[in-house]
Amino acid sequence: MAETWTLAETAFRVSSARAYEGLFTLGSGYLHVRGSLEEHLEGAPQNASPLRTPDSVTAEKFVNLKAKWGTYVPGLFGRHPLLNREMINLPFFLDLAPHVGGERLDMEQSTIEAYRRELDLRAATLRRSLRWRTRAGPVLEVALARFVSAERPPLCVQRMTLSADRPVEVLVRAGLDADVRTNGYDHFADVAIEPAGSRGIACRVQTDAGDTARMVTRLAADASDWTYVASPRRGAWTFRLRLAAGGRGIVEKRTVVATSRDLAPCDPAAVLDELAATPYEALAAGHEAAWAARWDSCDVLVEGDQRSQHALRASLYHLLRAHVPGDPRVAIDAKGYAGEGYYGRYFWDTEMYIVPFFLYTDPPRARTLVDFRVHSLPGARANAAALGYPGARYAWESDGDGREACALWPYRDHEVHVTADVVYAMAHYAAAAEPEYLRGPAAEVILETARYWMARIDRRPGDDYPSLLGVMGPDEYTPICHNNAFTNRMVGFALALAAQTPGASAEEARAFAETARGLPIPRGADGVLVLQSEDFELLAEPQFERFWRDRRRPFSSQVPQERLYRTRCLKQGDVLMLMHLAPQEFSDAEVRRAWDYYLPYTTHDSSLSAGVHAIIACRLGLDEAAWDFWRRSAEIDLDVEHGGAAEGIHIACAGANWQVAVLGFAGLATALESDRLRLRPRLPHAWSRLAFPLVWKGCPVSVDIVPGTTTVRNRGTTPLPVTVGEETQEIPPGAAGRFRTRV
Repeated sequence: MAETWTLAETAFRVSSARAYEGLFTLGSGYLHVRGSLEEHLEGAPQNASPLRTPDSVTAEKFVNLKAKWGTYVPGLFGRHPLLNREMINLPFFLDLAPHVGGERLDMEQSTIEAYRRELDLRAATLRRSLRWRTRAGPVLEVALARFVSAERPPLCVQRMTLSADRPVEVLVRAGLDADVRTNGYDHFADVAIEPAGSRGIACRVQTDAGDTARMVTRLAADASDWTYVASPRRGAWTFRLRLAAGGRGIVEKRTVVATSRDLAPCDPAAVLDELAATPYEALAAGHEAAWAARWDSCDVLVEGDQRSQHALRASLYHLLRAHVPGDPRVAIDAKGYAGEGYYGRYFWDTEMYIVPFFLYTDPPRARTLVDFRVHSLPGARANAAALGYPGARYAWESDGDGREACALWPYRDHEVHVTADVVYAMAHYAAAAEPEYLRGPAAEVILETARYWMARIDRRPGDDYPSLLGVMGPDEYTPICHNNAFTNRMVGFALALAAQTPGASAEEARAFAETARGLPIPRGADGVLVLQSEDFELLAEPQFERFWRDRRRPFSSQVPQERLYRTRCLKQGDVLMLMHLAPQEFSDAEVRRAWDYYLPYTTHDSSLSAGVHAIIACRLGLDEAAWDFWRRSAEIDLDVEHGGAAEGIHIACAGANWQVAVLGFAGLATALESDRLRLRPRLPHAWSRLAFPLVWKGCPVSVDIVPGTTTVRNRGTTPLPVTVGEETQEIPPGAAGRFRTRV
């Protein structure tokens, strides 16, 4: 239904303005623009916010701006004086503001009727319509639309249509503003803005890192009195539209962005010249066709529950938007290029939460994400060397070069599991798409990270086994623990793989393999409970009833860090995350014991937590819990009244939502778990159908699950063995297999 393809705002409220800006972000992969209002809001300066200081994002209080512009080109970084290297917010080019009788359209101050703004997910187009009852008397119907072209990624196209109930003269201002800050800091060493022709503006900024960004914007309108207005770091054209009663006035604004880091040189003015004769409708059609192809590869159909369908498509839209095709110099930053909450940096989110979506829907896109870690290996080597280690150590918060940018020592120094997570994702990619990858591009990464681990591992006096001491696992509320189960198992996985990788000497390979076998997975006294770390039970009880009084806010925002760090509490699943990644290594009894033990201690303060819990609940047959955690995960960014995507999209959560649907409710076993396509469906009671496309080891497949029956169609050219539940069939090319299931 159309409603499940649309994110809508039906009444403007300042309190939720920034949340909608993040949620309504448009992007082509190359260029991303927050869903800011074209005419902006008074009293929301973009050049005056104070410097942001290092803090835990979970507990941080952000500057309370009514609106936050955001124009981002992935990989364009600069150095913040307090936060290290961060993605730079580029000039704002959306400015398009009508005035009548001296009154500027303003969503706070003007009288607005019949308002609606919506993001068309299928067409990746943002539209807004409203009725403006001006103080001068005329009533204007205002319609605005914009898209960032998937067909021509540096291009953003805007269109404003005006009509009035009586003859009226409308003054329009359309500009470009480079007086912007990134987390309170000015990254522009030089700015030049000037008119470009009779109806254009050209802007060039040089960043503090020595990069340049260029923008050219051009206007088209049947208007008069064109006047260029210059001010420091700003340029704008004003012009007049004379509307007859019932007549229409149309303004188009096209902007092209280019930077010095582009893979292919781009002249913005030349691109606009090339497209000058191409009508808006043709540009929109090409853009929509490109998005239709994207959706064909991955759309997940849910019937019986529009709310889930709606949330899932919102997640998939942002995953598709945020990926930069063909550029392994970047991954997907933790806020999906929709805000500066995580500084535009790359985390383990890429490997654990985002890669699987692309790996099973569009493997070439997954390849660029794993290749990013190959490309940034020199930075990882530098990280290791800076701490006195050989080999390569991947950053907890990576800039585009792979260098550590995290300003907070507990995460920067101790959350080392990311280095093993990188290798896990490479192995996952190889198993699902390209087996030779591990002996080619990934081999050097695998060996260099193994050499780091061998130096990082300790052997304590009296122990006959190796240990990883002073680490932080996925549970970031336990900062310096010993033999964290998740970290040890992931490092063991990486070392075992290194022992089989060409390039290691025979002595190295033996040492890698022996250490991999020796790293302990700590257990409780009953031998069934997998302990988060060997010292977890030495921590204090959390006393949530006493200290966590407002459950709408994170636990870490209500207790000091020293209490948090000495308490038996979890920000997100840690042991359960391990059991999600290596399900074949743990029995149902072990998983259930871990669930029962850790769930009461888990605050779910991380957006990454609920999705993993939903998948584990599916495995255990805990249908109600799976449903509750699914809802919590699926709607994080849609919850605009409580912040939602104000600081950017929770893009790892978006990836987790796809995993809940496909790995959880459909029960897909990953290529690391199973050589054949294997499903164990368990649909929520509210869903009458779940259908989706997959690429399984190079073979395109479609899966369609309804109560009692699962249909798998082989869209490839070779026979496909498939197991659903306990039944196995070999499905010929072009044919479909039908399986009876309990769903």
